[in-house]
Amino acid sequence: MELDILIQNFIEQYGIISIFIIVMLEYANLPLPSEIVLPFAGIMVVKSNMNFFIVLIVSILAGVVGSITNYIIGAKFGNPLIKYLLKKYPKTKKSVEASIWWMNKYGKISVMISRVVPIARTFISIPAGINKMNILSFTFYSTIGIGIWNTILITLGYLLGDNLSKIEHIMKNYSLVVAVLILIIFFIVILKMKRKRVLK
Repeated sequence: MELDILIQNFIEQYGIISIFIIVMLEYANLPLPSEIVLPFAGIMVVKSNMNFFIVLIVSILAGVVGSITNYIIGAKFGNPLIKYLLKKYPKTKKSVEASIWWMNKYGKISVMISRVVPIARTFISIPAGINKMNILSFTFYSTIGIGIWNTILITLGYLLGDNLSKIEHIMKNYSLVVAVLILIIFFIVILKMKRKRVLK
């Protein structure tokens, strides 16, 4: 049975508790697709007696708990992990340096913005932990970003109903646009870093 069908069955059987568990695990970097989970939660609001705002609040709380888990992992084990990865994959050095530079320069805002960017949504917690970002600020800006993302996906499910294929199509187009923007920003960051080195 495919993962998305298993997730849907789990939500149908266990309701709000299952939404909390799945969303928390996804934000803790387990490979669970929020693009399926959250719209389906919106569908369940229509089909069952679930309250839209309770589902939304539970999903946000779950995302924050998962994010703080990753933050703690980054704070405690991040630097040795990065050193190991750089040693094993030296070609990733520029990407890692760019991520650290971005985090140092735009720490709080980068956490919030990353929450609406595919892949980066969950991984941003680790560099935030490595950089020892104030945990209250991290939680506050994460909550805003997670709230925006979860509201969009749950609302899509609520409005479009069982048309999951249409939701997937919307998310694929969104992901493509975001990926292009990230590449542009990444190259700008790399250029800035190179210029700083030349000036030194």
